[in-house]
Amino acid sequence: MDQIDEYEQGERVRAWLKNNGSSLITGVALGLAALGGWQWWQNQGEARKVEAAAEFLAYSRASDGGQTDKALAHAQALRQNHPETPYIAIVALNEAQRLQAEGKAEEALAKLDAVSPEHVDPAMAELLQLRAMRLLAGLGRHEDVIKRLDAHPLPSYPGVAGELRGDAELALGNREQARAAYEQSLAALDLASPTRGIVEMKFTAAGGRLPDSPEA
Repeated sequence: MDQIDEYEQGERVRAWLKNNGSSLITGVALGLAALGGWQWWQNQGEARKVEAAAEFLAYSRASDGGQTDKALAHAQALRQNHPETPYIAIVALNEAQRLQAEGKAEEALAKLDAVSPEHVDPAMAELLQLRAMRLLAGLGRHEDVIKRLDAHPLPSYPGVAGELRGDAELALGNREQARAAYEQSLAALDLASPTRGIVEMKFTAAGGRLPDSPEA
């Protein structure tokens, strides 16, 4: 899962819903199953399911169409009327991406941190934390990255977690800790991983030594 982009699960749901509006209930059920929200789906009344799904679909279409004000209105309606749904986390990820693109990283971070973990699937909670850590790194708040990793170690993303910790430690001048973190990242990454080469370069730049390649 190290190579799964943090938006991928949300994008799968949004794309499915957009392309299958006439099969809304079934589509949302499949999408939520992919997000780990199947238990929520089963426990909700039919009317609540449809209402929340329709609101999310409206948000998604407005967002994709560049209608920011309209999308924000639907997002607010979801937060007020359907805070128990997995849609809240998807909206937060999407809104954080938009705010970051507008140069509003602090606001983007606030959007992610505003999502209550009470109704968030553990896998989605990790995605939210991963995205928050990347924002913190971009803001130069390296000590905060380390604190978050201590509190939320991202077990589904060990390679990414190790790289984030290594970057933070190196930025703070802690080369030994950085090397150890990069080494842990490399241990978790597959040899064919597209990001492995980058982590290897960071590891050697921090003073680490890669094992000699076996002779042919």
